[in-house]
Amino acid sequence: MVVVIVRIRPGVPTSLAAFCASDYSEGSSPKIWGFPNYEINALRDSDFIGGPDEEGRKFHSKPNKYHHGQSYYTNYGGNYQNYHHGHYQSSHQQVQVPIYQSPITKPPPPQESTDRIISVCYLTMDEKCNRLFTMDNGHLYYYHNTTYLIKNPTLTVIGIPSNGCKTRNFPIIRLAEFPDSIAARGSYGFMVSTLDYQESGSCDDLFVYIANAFSSYLTVYDYKNDDFWYFDHETFFPVIAESHFVFDRTYYYDLPLGMYSIALGYADKYGDRTAYYTTVASTAQYKVSTRVLKDRRRSPTNYNNDDFSIMGHRGCGHESCRTAIDYAHGVMFYAEVQSNQIRCWKINKPLNPDNVDVVYESDDLLYGINIFIDSWGYLWFHTCYIPILFTSDEPLNLQNINSRTFRMRVTDAIRGTICEDE
Repeated sequence: MVVVIVRIRPGVPTSLAAFCASDYSEGSSPKIWGFPNYEINALRDSDFIGGPDEEGRKFHSKPNKYHHGQSYYTNYGGNYQNYHHGHYQSSHQQVQVPIYQSPITKPPPPQESTDRIISVCYLTMDEKCNRLFTMDNGHLYYYHNTTYLIKNPTLTVIGIPSNGCKTRNFPIIRLAEFPDSIAARGSYGFMVSTLDYQESGSCDDLFVYIANAFSSYLTVYDYKNDDFWYFDHETFFPVIAESHFVFDRTYYYDLPLGMYSIALGYADKYGDRTAYYTTVASTAQYKVSTRVLKDRRRSPTNYNNDDFSIMGHRGCGHESCRTAIDYAHGVMFYAEVQSNQIRCWKINKPLNPDNVDVVYESDDLLYGINIFIDSWGYLWFHTCYIPILFTSDEPLNLQNINSRTFRMRVTDAIRGTICEDE
């Protein structure tokens, strides 16, 4: 089991960690270790000004405070340049609104090896080729409106050998660092990597799609040719009017995040798929063919006007940051960020609130931030206290359960819903 610990506060010794499930019995409390090792996850003396024993050491790079520009407010829902950002008033709390726009600051020249992991938000398990894909942002997000840039974002690929739990040897297969031309557009905000294998079936014949939720653009990585390009489109931006959220019925905050992740549909006779995507601050869903995304010549805006299109809306209050598709039943699942629900939609039906159903609901399901389906037919979803960490400087209450992971069979999840097979 590999887990992520995002470096949102000081004192995190490793951003990737793991434990071997076979070493523990059900109900026990596993001890995690740095994955693939502590060394590659460690911050180093070269990241700081001053020696290791000097008090109050500072990073080489200056802190980058996110600010807003005119282009940020132009999005598919309209132009919100006059939208007032300040404090969101509520009867419970008053939270300063963070405005996200990635810094354009070059990291210092590396003084040590760049083969390292700074801060990871998500994992993508490649069960086809026994690899783990992680998107390292290269930033330390220590306070809610300030980041420190250590290195350019990097797509890191780690091998998962069958005897890994015994040997504790998990090789680094590839570290694909983003070129400056793309990182300069906004290097913080890369979250989820989506894998698109081609017809040859080779582990190298692969395209990886990575959205930047803060700067609202989509990067494509051609694994076979080790090449990057990106796309811009108005549907990648958040709808500011839908960026007001409530966490645990008491914590009110704004999170104007754009395109977060992609879920891929079935392949057609040419090997192309429908790429379904949403923005966090919106209840709409959009689509584009991977035929467009895989064509470097169409980047960044050399596509037809109708290549990116809206599919429909899921209903008020049902914003989602992650989706997953079960190919055995043709069902998409949504991890929703404020409804305390996991919901489903049969992808062969029109997308509207009448065709979306609830598969799980609980007061413990706070901020569904991750969801995926494994090869055994299990639906996994995960919740955490990210809203408090990202939108304030408040520490976590360690007496609370701040993170939960759920699992259920897909067949059980859709039973009795409109997503069940007809």
